[in-house]
Amino acid sequence: MADEGKSGFWAFLAGGLVGGILAILYAPDKGEETRKKVYGKSSEFYDKGEDLYQDLKVKAEKLLADSDRLMKEAGETGRGKLDEVVRLLEESREKLEKFADAGKEKFQVLKEKIPAKGESKPAGGSGKTVKTGKVRVKDDE
Repeated sequence: MADEGKSGFWAFLAGGLVGGILAILYAPDKGEETRKKVYGKSSEFYDKGEDLYQDLKVKAEKLLADSDRLMKEAGETGRGKLDEVVRLLEESREKLEKFADAGKEKFQVLKEKIPAKGESKPAGGSGKTVKTGKVRVKDDE
């Protein structure tokens, strides 16, 4: 859609230039007068084109500066977000390590409380067989 606007602008400019030259050439003036008019109009069009070029150049430079600024800001914001994510991941890792250590300690405590298969319970039991999960333990008393 933007390309259509650009081509339409250049077609309009070219049509105006050609129309102006034809109008001057078919005017009932002497050759010298016609050449002066053509030179004047061509100089006028050149000046307008030069002004348009300078205007577009300034706008393009401004756009480039703005895009550079935005890219830097995005990079800084992204870098800040990345640092935050890394910090949160490190905190999570530390918490998981603490939970794992606590789980290992609890496992050790439970392992010590439940005798392994084939081991007997400490003396002083009732002599009854007690079912503890999958392991049957015979109380010696």
